[in-house]
Amino acid sequence: MTVVFKRINKDQALLGAAIIVEAYSAEPWHEHWSIERATARMVELSTTPGWMGVGALDGDDLHGFAIGYPHTAATGCMLYIPEIAVMPAHQGKGIGTTLLKLLEQEALASGFSSTWLLSQNEGVAADYYRSASYKQSPNHRIYSKPLK
Repeated sequence: MTVVFKRINKDQALLGAAIIVEAYSAEPWHEHWSIERATARMVELSTTPGWMGVGALDGDDLHGFAIGYPHTAATGCMLYIPEIAVMPAHQGKGIGTTLLKLLEQEALASGFSSTWLLSQNEGVAADYYRSASYKQSPNHRIYSKPLK
């Protein structure tokens, strides 16, 4: 079959849990997700008010997805992209790039002024986002704190 790129619904988004488990265990992430936590993540994203997702579908099989949701700031309403992932067997074929472009087009059509995301500051992922015209913010850093 042919891969179709389109908006996805919540049920289709939930199929992304298996992609998170596989894609994030590989380079450059090396994260070990359980299917339960990955499913919880996809439920969280697909029930956030105003969320939008796009997927690469081959029939009922989801090969990759990108999800965003609104983030309102003083400068306007932006689309925050917390997740974009492609099954390892389908990486390197332009699926991620097509998904990101489609999500950007959907965001523009929905009135968002820009998109933003968090990723690694160096390496393959950073190079990928730079090639898609994303720029690192010189003004922001991520801070985290473990809760005991």
